[in-house]
Amino acid sequence: MYTTLLASFSDFFDAPGEIPFMYKKAGQKVVVFCCETSWLKSNKFFDEWIDASKDKAEFAINLIKLVKEKGNQFDKVVLLDDETIKLLDGYITEEEIFTKIMPLTKIENRDILASKIGMSRVFERNNITTPRYLNYKEEMDLLCLDQKLDFPVLLKVDFSFSGIGIRKCNAPSELKEKIEELHDKENVVIQEFIEGEDVGVEALFEKGKLICYQCAKVLEYMNNEFSFTTKRIYYRNKKIEEILITLGERVGLNSFASIGFIYNKERDAYYLIEVDSRTNSWMPYSRFTKHSFIDALREVSTGKKEERQLTEKEENKEIEIAIFDRDMRRCFKAKDIKGIFSWVFNYKGYWRFIPLYDTRYFSRVMKKMISDLLNKPKR
Repeated sequence: MYTTLLASFSDFFDAPGEIPFMYKKAGQKVVVFCCETSWLKSNKFFDEWIDASKDKAEFAINLIKLVKEKGNQFDKVVLLDDETIKLLDGYITEEEIFTKIMPLTKIENRDILASKIGMSRVFERNNITTPRYLNYKEEMDLLCLDQKLDFPVLLKVDFSFSGIGIRKCNAPSELKEKIEELHDKENVVIQEFIEGEDVGVEALFEKGKLICYQCAKVLEYMNNEFSFTTKRIYYRNKKIEEILITLGERVGLNSFASIGFIYNKERDAYYLIEVDSRTNSWMPYSRFTKHSFIDALREVSTGKKEERQLTEKEENKEIEIAIFDRDMRRCFKAKDIKGIFSWVFNYKGYWRFIPLYDTRYFSRVMKKMISDLLNKPKR
């Protein structure tokens, strides 16, 4: 049986919680490598658990050792979050092990994995359209930066997630002020802010080939435009599909990817702003569309593509999806009564997004949601 090893170092990221469900429903054997308290273990959809250390060095060394000694038992190794990817990237030197564990087939593009500076360089080297950017250096004259970049700009620390570490600056003086507030000024990207519509994309690649993708308009953010999203409308987009095909081939993507675009209507252009080579919370919800990642994972494991004839109406249908705990937390914090009623009265079938299919996962989700609403963060 096709076997996938899922690995996650962090125990506070909730995104890995529903990922085993996709692989199991695709007919695969699922082995998880994580600590006892990891969200990756908070579900019923894995066959075997390998206890992993909470010490970073031990986690990385033991995972590499496992793959070296028993790698033939796993058809695929998938690192589920940014912290795990960054951790392993710092320990792997051999190309053979790199291509077995990391989500890339081209080791020369490894800079993209856990660094915004590296990502910008990889995009530039592969002729991929992105907003203009500069790497911050202390000798820069920030008050004259508007001669090189158009303001506003985004100030991004090198390693950040869910909008943390991103600041919008409308003028050189504001940029100077925000940089002075940073503790670590060595790895910082200054990127032009493109006015336009945020487009969230999830995709699955296998050895550089695009297998499946999902495109979404953002309806709701948790806090602001740089924070994670709680509600989306999914649709198809041929222009983005073409960009994804090129991106996968040139960079060598070889796993799931969470991708962000900005669409500028005046230029009719899509700017690639983020490529994180890992899973996210939206991917299991693809089962509510006509392009499910479960089917795509089955295609990867069996080598057989399921041909389905979709009508034009089915292909272009827009589907509204919300993540239960995220959106409920947003509703209560923002005092969005209309949003709360949407869940209470099953607006557009919202109840189907409540993860009642897995009592173990649902129980932890509820505990976290209640804890967050009471302002007592719980890991």
